Amino acid sequence: MPNLLRLGLCRVWGVFFLVSLTLTIWLHPTLSWPSIADMGSTDQRTTPAQLVQEGVALYQDGDFQPAIDRWQSALQAYTQAADVAAQAVINENLARAYQQLGQPAAALDAWGAAASHYRRLGDATKLGRTLTEQAQVHLRLGQYRRAIALLCHPQLDQSDQPCVAGSAWALAQTHQDRLGEVAALGSLGESYRLWGNYTTAEELLQQGLTLAEAEGYVQFQVPILNSLGSLAQRQARVSSQRAESAQQLGLSGFASDFFAQAQQRQAEAQQVLERSLTLAQEHQDPLGELQTRLNLLPIYRHQADSGALQENRQHLATLLAQLPASRSVAYGAIALGKSYQPMDVGFRCGGTDWLAQAQPWLERGAAIAVTIGDRRAESFALGELGHLYECRGAFPQAMGWTTRAQLAATDGLGAADSLYLWQWQAGRIYRQQQQWGQAMGAYEQAVATLESIRTEILVADQDLQFDFRDTVEPIYRELIDLQLSTVDPALPVAVAPGVKQGTSPPTDATRLLEAALVTADSLRLAELQNYFGNDCILTPVAQARVDLLAQSTNTAVISSVVLPDRTALIANIPNQPPKLIWIDHSQDLQEQVIQFRLGLEAFFTEPYDTAIAQHLYQQLIAPLEPTLQAADINTLVFIHDGFLRSVPMAALYDGQRFLIEKYAIATTPALTLTAPEALSLENMQALVLGSSQAVVAAGRQFRPLPGVPREVDSVLAALPGSQALLDTDFSQASLQRLLQAHPYDILHFATHGQFSPDPQENFIITGQGETVTFGQLEALIRASSPNDPQVDLVMLTACDTAAGDDRSTLGLAGVAIRAGARSAIASLWQADDLTTAQIVQDFYHYLQDPQLNKAQALQQAQIQAIQRGASVTPGKWAPLILVGNWL
Repeated sequence: MPNLLRLGLCRVWGVFFLVSLTLTIWLHPTLSWPSIADMGSTDQRTTPAQLVQEGVALYQDGDFQPAIDRWQSALQAYTQAADVAAQAVINENLARAYQQLGQPAAALDAWGAAASHYRRLGDATKLGRTLTEQAQVHLRLGQYRRAIALLCHPQLDQSDQPCVAGSAWALAQTHQDRLGEVAALGSLGESYRLWGNYTTAEELLQQGLTLAEAEGYVQFQVPILNSLGSLAQRQARVSSQRAESAQQLGLSGFASDFFAQAQQRQAEAQQVLERSLTLAQEHQDPLGELQTRLNLLPIYRHQADSGALQENRQHLATLLAQLPASRSVAYGAIALGKSYQPMDVGFRCGGTDWLAQAQPWLERGAAIAVTIGDRRAESFALGELGHLYECRGAFPQAMGWTTRAQLAATDGLGAADSLYLWQWQAGRIYRQQQQWGQAMGAYEQAVATLESIRTEILVADQDLQFDFRDTVEPIYRELIDLQLSTVDPALPVAVAPGVKQGTSPPTDATRLLEAALVTADSLRLAELQNYFGNDCILTPVAQARVDLLAQSTNTAVISSVVLPDRTALIANIPNQPPKLIWIDHSQDLQEQVIQFRLGLEAFFTEPYDTAIAQHLYQQLIAPLEPTLQAADINTLVFIHDGFLRSVPMAALYDGQRFLIEKYAIATTPALTLTAPEALSLENMQALVLGSSQAVVAAGRQFRPLPGVPREVDSVLAALPGSQALLDTDFSQASLQRLLQAHPYDILHFATHGQFSPDPQENFIITGQGETVTFGQLEALIRASSPNDPQVDLVMLTACDTAAGDDRSTLGLAGVAIRAGARSAIASLWQADDLTTAQIVQDFYHYLQDPQLNKAQALQQAQIQAIQRGASVTPGKWAPLILVGNWL
């Protein structure tokens, strides 16, 4: 009998590009398997072994579905014969074929069956390798926790702990399976890279590379080097974004440092990838060369190295022509076609010079996808062709390709992540032809599809946090623009220059404003989900929207939406339809807001100039003021967008009084993420944690905070029964111990902290210089009170948020959610700690008044600071803002 054939695996972790597209795994030369029992058939063409061999031949020719059909027939026969070893092998082959067809659920089922068979056989080596394969499928789906659990340990924060028994890496180590160990290390490193834990990722990948080199596993060195190159590219992108933010603020020194870091990491990425390319060429590994050259494309484009770019494209063209049809070749052709598009334009057109060069490769990708029956790959190729015709202005042809892309995405399993793109594309095409009704419908379909897959797509790959602004965020904003542009404000009144206002709009306009608010809320949720990624799955907590709940109170909810050329303010005031205000020239408004923020922060070096505060007041508040006064409003809740999140509304100035002197003020990240429930403030107890000494943490020197001891004492005096940890007594271990010993209503942190563009770098600093991320803080809170894990208030009085950086302010906007609290009071920048200590003392004093809620208690404390003479330096009292439940 012929030996049963199993498809060997050479590359076992995916490389992500485009919109979560994955390159296929690579095939090792076919391995033999021990002979199976003769089942008595006299026709060798119909024996199960022959079916397996035919399936392998079909698979290697790219005929994946016929291969699956052969293997399914063979599997049935081996199941009847109770041949467990044969069943394991065939399930492995089926899993790889399902992966080639973009059917991850079926692939997981097949890998799971193979793992079960290997457990029955007691074959620990093959079990470990199969667990690594399973982890890879979870990895491609963005399910990092499941991948890491299969590979090593069930908790993401246990990377410094030994792997649990029975995990892929542990099995490989125990049974001295060096090949399995390299595969597990590479997959685990890739998991941490995509999750965003770059330090752990780099350590694991380097460890895997060292072992692969020692054992001579060249087939693993190429993908590990590609992962390391992708890691360096990602870090370069982070530094570039920070440099751009610093440059926008005029901080040239910081910008230069960040640009230098970006260039260094980009050079490292190029060096690592070119090393991978040399290895692939020396060992005649065409798929390894294809993968590496695709990863080098953005580097050469970024460098504007036309010679290297052209040479790389020529080599890619040759490889794509030589390789048999497969998913990797289909997606490679699509990626090559897209490489001709101008950089950083997303789905904008950016000229037409590239169209003729891109079209043949997109058509090639579509043809290969049809050949192998991969509807998901076909959807991407057809959609990109539609975009190409959109950029030519050939709208009928563009709509034809786009419609075909939608059909392919609808038919293809797991292709919903492309469907929304082509629904959005249809909306753009309709919009450019001024077919407003059809455009609105297409955009609404795109948003509905996004909502259905929001969690999956926005946590699927941390690299997509950068693509979010190109492929997700514009859909929401363009729909909001359509919805609001349809509103025709009635009876415009004279207002300040640059501001347009209308009285109560008619019923149809009210419906459109409500629809815009719902879309804006979906955008807020998508932004926060994308920012926090796989660490924090967001779900609405309010039974009704905040603005609707406020209808029965003296509270107005003001939402802002920043569009490319103008900014919308939508105000919900009790017992009135929503009101719309337009502020023209969003770029001018952003510059004013940044200057306002910088002026507030410079309280210790420069006298405060109220001119910008007054100008912003006239734009943001004055048009609403008559209505607010008529409705007897005493509280303003802001749901701000973009750069408006980086400034305290309390410091806006009407020429005589600050806004906080007129209204209690709070902010909330979204309409449905805050439950404004009044809670009992009696017998509240706090755990107070402070650090007054200078510390070095996260590679930075943090200055001393001499006002912290006074701040700690004031909280203990105001809330009897509270406990405190100060300076070296405050450690992560002592925090955990006290939380486990006693539930607290308030966690008060009088210590340094920061909010950064990367959520992994949002932390507070203990008195021993440890960093505690907000994810770790949430875990500590949940572990201490599993039945009611939320505390009522987290107070962070010495945090710092990067001005002008929208991603940093997302961390602040979501701080209450991430820390597992109903509300938070946090500082936008490092304020004067003596002033802060007095504000804290006054806040807790006013919080004892049953007639005042949290927003009003903070208002009174800040008014007291103003009356003590801080009115000339609002930068001392203004940075503290209330986020979340204001009652």
